[in-house]
Amino acid sequence: MLRPYEMDSVLIAGPNNLQEKIIKELHKLKILHIVDHSKNDLADIGKPLEKANKLSELIVKVRALITTLNISKEESKFQLKRGILEIESTTKKLNEEVSLLSEQLKRTEDLISKAEATKQELNILKNISVPLEAFTSYKSLAHFTGYLEKENNVKNLKEELSKITKKFMLFDSIVEKRMFIVLFIDTKIKEQANNILKKINFSPINFANIGNLKGNSEINLKRIERENEKIENLRKKIEKQIMKLGNEFKGFLLTAEESLSQELERAEAPLKFASTSSSFLIKGWIPTEQLNKSIDRLNKAGKNKIFIQFQDAKKEDKVPVKLKNAGYAKPFEFFINLYSMPTYKEIDPTFFIFLTFPLFFGFMLGDIGYGIVSYVLFWFLKKKFPKAKNIFNVMLLASAVSIVFGFLYGEIFGLEEIGEFTLPHVLSRVHEITTLLYVAIGIGVVHVNIGLIIGFINEMRAHGLSKAIFEKGSWFVLQIGVALLALSSFNIINLSTIIGYGFVLLSIIMLLKGEGIKGIIELPSIFTNILSYARLMAIGLSSVSLALLINESAAGLFHKGGFSILFGILLLIVGHVFNIVLGLFGSFLHSLRLHYVEFFSKFFDGGAEKYRPFGLKE
Repeated sequence: MLRPYEMDSVLIAGPNNLQEKIIKELHKLKILHIVDHSKNDLADIGKPLEKANKLSELIVKVRALITTLNISKEESKFQLKRGILEIESTTKKLNEEVSLLSEQLKRTEDLISKAEATKQELNILKNISVPLEAFTSYKSLAHFTGYLEKENNVKNLKEELSKITKKFMLFDSIVEKRMFIVLFIDTKIKEQANNILKKINFSPINFANIGNLKGNSEINLKRIERENEKIENLRKKIEKQIMKLGNEFKGFLLTAEESLSQELERAEAPLKFASTSSSFLIKGWIPTEQLNKSIDRLNKAGKNKIFIQFQDAKKEDKVPVKLKNAGYAKPFEFFINLYSMPTYKEIDPTFFIFLTFPLFFGFMLGDIGYGIVSYVLFWFLKKKFPKAKNIFNVMLLASAVSIVFGFLYGEIFGLEEIGEFTLPHVLSRVHEITTLLYVAIGIGVVHVNIGLIIGFINEMRAHGLSKAIFEKGSWFVLQIGVALLALSSFNIINLSTIIGYGFVLLSIIMLLKGEGIKGIIELPSIFTNILSYARLMAIGLSSVSLALLINESAAGLFHKGGFSILFGILLLIVGHVFNIVLGLFGSFLHSLRLHYVEFFSKFFDGGAEKYRPFGLKE
C-alpha cells in the first residue's frame, strides 16, 4: 500500500521477421512500459511497419468524418466484420457522400450569406426613392452614398454644392439613428464634391451587392425573402441528411476510430525500439508479479526464437511508477496524479491523504446541513459524470466526514438551537474559538511530524541511517528543544532552560551537517508550517459566522411579517447556497494546500514517470 508495484527491467530481442508478432502480443498483454530508444552507434531507431502510412491516412479520414457528422465520443458496441477492409471501403463511400452534401451545404450557406448582405444594403436604401439601376457606373454621372455625423450637415452640404453647381440630386433618410445620404452629381465636379463631403465628416459606404438589381429596394427585399426561404429549406434538408448519416454510421465510425488507433499504435511501436538490419530490441518495465506469465506468452508468440533478459530495478534506474493502493484509498490517487508521481523508492502518500484530507475538509466545513447538501450534490455529479467518479468519491467521503463534524460541533445550517432544542455538541466553534485553535495547531504538529517520519524512512532507504538522522532527525531534536523551552518558561515543568537551548543547538549542528546552509535558512519553516494549520479553525469560523449572519438577517425579516417573510426565505436560500459554495471551495483548496505545501515538503521529491503499459488505453 505504501509502496508502488515492484518492477523488473526487461530486454526483448529477436529477428525482424518476428517483430510484428511480438508487437501484437505485447499489445494484447498490456503490461510492458516501453522505454524509448535513442539512436547510437550500435543501433538505429526502428522504422514503423509498412501499413503505418495507410493507417494514418485512414484514421485522419475517419476522424474528419466524426467531426463533420458532429458525432460525440462515447462507448460503442458496433462490431466490425471485416476489419480494415470494411473500414476502408465504408469510409470511402461515406466520405464521398458526406463531401457532396458538405459542398451543397456550403453553397447554400454562401447564398444565404450573400442574400443577408444584400438585404442589409437594401434596408439602408428602402427610404430612398431612387431606382437601383441609378447606382451603376455612368460616364457623365457620379454618386456618393454614406453617413453624415449631424442632420444639419445636409443643409450645409446643399449650400456648399449650390456654390459649384445647380445640377445635383441629394436624398437623405434616417437609418439606425444616423443620417444617410445619396448624392448624384456631374462627374466633372466629382473631386470638388468629394472635398466638400470630407469637410463635413462624410463616412462613405460602398454597395457591393446591388449592382445587378433593378427596381426599388422594397420589391427586391420581398423577392430575396422568398428566395431565402427556399434556400433555407434546402439547407435544413441537407443538414437533416448529414444528421441522418451521423446517426446511421455513429457506431461504425467510433469503433473504426478505436480499432485504427490500436492498429496505428502497433504499427508505430518500432519507432521506440532499437533496430539493426536483421534484428530489433525492446527495453521496458514489467510489474514483477506479471513477469513470468508475460515471458511465457512472448516466448510462445516468438516460437522460442526471441531473447528475453530481466533484472530487478537498480538504485540509479528511472523506474516508472504504478501506484498500489486498496480500493478505499484508490480514488485519492487523483491528488498524486494532479501533483507528481512519487519516485520508485519513496513512500506513496496516497494512504495518508485518504486519512487526513476528508478530516481537514470536515473540520472546516463541519455542518450537518451543509454536509448533507454537499453529499447529495456530489452523488448527483458522480451519476452525471461517471468518468470523474474518483474525485466525486473523495468528495462524498469528505462530505460524510463534514456531517460527523457537524454533530461534534452541534451545527445545522449554522444553527446550534432549533426552536427550544439545543443540539448536543462536543466543541462549539462559535463559543470555544481558542480551544478550536489549539486543536487545529495540534493537528498541524501531528501531521507535520508524520511527514518528517516518512521523510526519515525515505532518506534512510535512499542514503542510509546516518544521513536520515542528520537531515530529518534534526527537526525532531529542534522541536523537542523548543517544547522544553516553552514548558520551562511557563513553569509547567521544573527544568533548566539550558537543556532546551542545548537541544536547539544540537539540532542546528545536525542540520548544518545534514542539509548545509539550506537547512539553517529553513530553520523557522517547521513552525510556520505548523502555524499554517490555524487555517483549519479560520476557514471553519468564517463559514459558521456567515451562516449566523444569514440566519439572523432572515429572522429579522420574518419578525416584520408580510412580504418580508418572502424576502427572508429568499435570503436563507441564496445566502446558504452562496456559503456552501464558498465552504466547499475553501475547504477543498486549503485541505489540498496543507498536504501539498506543509505535508509533502517534509518528505516528497516526486518527479517519477507514470507507468503506462503499451496497448492500455487510459
